Amino acid sequence: MGSFITKGYKLISRLDRDIGVLIDNCLGFLYSMELQQEMRREIGQIEADLYDMVYLGRSAAGCEFKEDLFRTRILPLMKQLTPVGYFFGIDPDSRMLLGYWPQPSADADADAPAVNVDRQRAPAADPRLIG
Repeated sequence: MGSFITKGYKLISRLDRDIGVLIDNCLGFLYSMELQQEMRREIGQIEADLYDMVYLGRSAAGCEFKEDLFRTRILPLMKQLTPVGYFFGIDPDSRMLLGYWPQPSADADADAPAVNVDRQRAPAADPRLIG
């Protein structure tokens, strides 16, 4: 698998309010990669589960199903592909984009004022989607 990072990052999706768009964007990225058989099998099962839940539509149960599927099955796959020196998650600057971002350097953190970095970089999006 070649490097998919360009210009220091790889954007996967804007953090749309519709969890279905986020799932589609992540699955589209996964389909574009050369993955091991086990990962391809898991993606196929995720697709089958999405197909089976279609009767739930845009109901609360459907949204809950998709949020859980993203958090417990898609997010781990995306994180598994993270290149060394990067992290998968929300862009710490804009907080509106999901993708692969360079790890913050230790020097940059040393120059920053003494604040809780985790709290400062907390996502503006629904935290249930991020895991």
